[in-house]
Amino acid sequence: MTLRKWIVLLVLLASAPILSAQNNEWTYNSENGQLNGATTGTGRDAAQGILALELAEVHSWNTHDLQGVLAAYWASPDLISIAGDSEVHGFDSLKTALYQQYSNPDTMGRIDLDTLSIQLISNDTASCVAGYVVRTAKHVYHCDDTATLRRLPEGWRIVFERATMVLR
Repeated sequence: MTLRKWIVLLVLLASAPILSAQNNEWTYNSENGQLNGATTGTGRDAAQGILALELAEVHSWNTHDLQGVLAAYWASPDLISIAGDSEVHGFDSLKTALYQQYSNPDTMGRIDLDTLSIQLISNDTASCVAGYVVRTAKHVYHCDDTATLRRLPEGWRIVFERATMVLR
């Protein structure tokens, strides 16, 4: 990653005050559909918003709706997405890469959200660690995804992500 991209990421993370560590972590239980963590407060609302974004992205993937998948991301040239050895800078580049790689819906397969942990860093910044199971016609993968999200005027969006996939 270039120095410029690291600086952009650090500025994004440093632009809001840090929350106290108490009551700002949540986990999603995919077996019962429950979000576990603090039961009230603005942090809970933020966690529910992030969970809704993640579930909408999963639904869009499984219906092969790439526009819906892209709706989870920050529409900015400063977006960074790293998947395996592939590093993409900018929303337009991510859009191009997704449409090239997944022009055939069969290559997308189906994903299931296995684990999700959300940590609110500030009122408008969060870290999210997710585990997915990806099933294609040929393979089953486990995907670990770490993302930084920001609350923007249009809602929570992924501004940085790093995903790794392991063949099972």
